Amino acid sequence: MTSIHELSSSHQMAIEAMKSQLIIVLVQRLGGRVEVPAAEIDATGSVNLMMAVDDKTRAFTFEVAKK
Repeated sequence: MTSIHELSSSHQMAIEAMKSQLIIVLVQRLGGRVEVPAAEIDATGSVNLMMAVDDKTRAFTFEVAKK
């Protein structure tokens, strides 16, 4: 998997543009409503979001990994 920080600036911009869509999909998968404490968001400094795309299935895979 590739860290989003390792991608070209054009790929980073594309991911930035799809963030709201990604959040919608994830919340829908979790039942349509998710509550996240601010402390949990603040505690993400030690991890990166990794991403892979399967060109055949057109599926995205996301994984959280320690820095």
